[in-house]
Amino acid sequence: MKKWLFLLLGGLALLLAACGGGEEATPGGTPETGRPPGWKQVRTDFGVTDTEIRLGHRNILSGPLAVFAAGAPFLEAYIRKVNAEGGVCGRTLRVIIEDHQANPAKALEVSQKLVDRDQVVATIGDVGTSAVAATLDYMNQAKVPQLFATLGVERLLDPQKYPYTITFVPTFASDFRIMARLINERFPGKTVAILYQNDAAGQDGLAGFKQEFRGRIVAEQSYESTATELTSQLANLKAANPDLLVSISLSITFTQQVFRYMAGTNWQPKVFMAYPNTPSGLANAVGGGNAEAGYRQIAGAVLNVYVMEAALHRNTPEWRELEQITQQYGAPPVQPATIYMASAAQLSVEALKRACDQGDMTRDGVLRAAQTIRDFHPFSLWPGILVTVGPGDPYTIETMVPVEVQADGSLRPLSDRPISGEARR
Repeated sequence: MKKWLFLLLGGLALLLAACGGGEEATPGGTPETGRPPGWKQVRTDFGVTDTEIRLGHRNILSGPLAVFAAGAPFLEAYIRKVNAEGGVCGRTLRVIIEDHQANPAKALEVSQKLVDRDQVVATIGDVGTSAVAATLDYMNQAKVPQLFATLGVERLLDPQKYPYTITFVPTFASDFRIMARLINERFPGKTVAILYQNDAAGQDGLAGFKQEFRGRIVAEQSYESTATELTSQLANLKAANPDLLVSISLSITFTQQVFRYMAGTNWQPKVFMAYPNTPSGLANAVGGGNAEAGYRQIAGAVLNVYVMEAALHRNTPEWRELEQITQQYGAPPVQPATIYMASAAQLSVEALKRACDQGDMTRDGVLRAAQTIRDFHPFSLWPGILVTVGPGDPYTIETMVPVEVQADGSLRPLSDRPISGEARR
């Protein structure tokens, strides 16, 4: 009797397997396949299983330069949103976030962890130019895509040497080429003094400015990114009595010192500053938490923009979408870092979706998919700015809009269309 029972159960098991009933069903999966809607069989190598896509993110989450740390929790919230909507390719996204503290040695350490131990398929939206730059050789030799990272140094965006790296931010050279052309056109004959950060990023901005500027530079002062205060540099620049101050200071931490020094010494040059100094964030810092007072201090300053700004876009559907994501999926209120990360995250997910459609979610497949993005407008970019990436073209943002900060916090566009910052051939 037992023998017949075993034979019966064995035959039933074979019948179920032949019909596909022996495959473990994924919750929410379709009855026909047991897989979630949108699931697709794809080529994989690292970080992609039948149920999960593993991604890495490197950021400055601690230390004095952690001004964009709020981007990391928004990235997590955005990933939760994507997963709630079904994930990508029928798989759940998992992002592993590491803090490199803007320290190149630490950046290499956490990168090795993400690649060797976590075996991520790619990193997305990495923050910190110096840290990303310090890991370029390692990440490219490991053939791990770095999708839409904050690497604004033009000479490091070498598609022959670093084919696995795609930047999201404009280069600092392009930022200050636009500034120089604007000054040439609107302020001819005015003298200029320059403050710049003495690293690859600051030198990139300085080179871009000098490439295009046609006027007279009366003083230059550099500072180290590890400096605690800029008083002596600013005093030397003030002594040169320039009409315009070009501040290639790449962090609000330093730029707020420029405006506080100016207010304390009654020095009033017109300031042209780097794009990382978002007006809302800078006004809040300069005003000591009182943005209204801060806007009055930075009024008249000029910068280039490429993402939405609260002063102009707070009532738009795109801004409301940002707020909805933060509220529904557990991120802090919208901040400048949130806006940047929204576009980097959306572009990264778009690349993963394209890789799925192409049936190749290997590291190389994800890179190739990202390089097919053309004329794409992430929802948190400034209206009219489009993203195009391609093989040999790692520059995501190549146009910006110059604006002048007003005392009431509004921004006055100085151009009716985005302007290219590309070098003139």
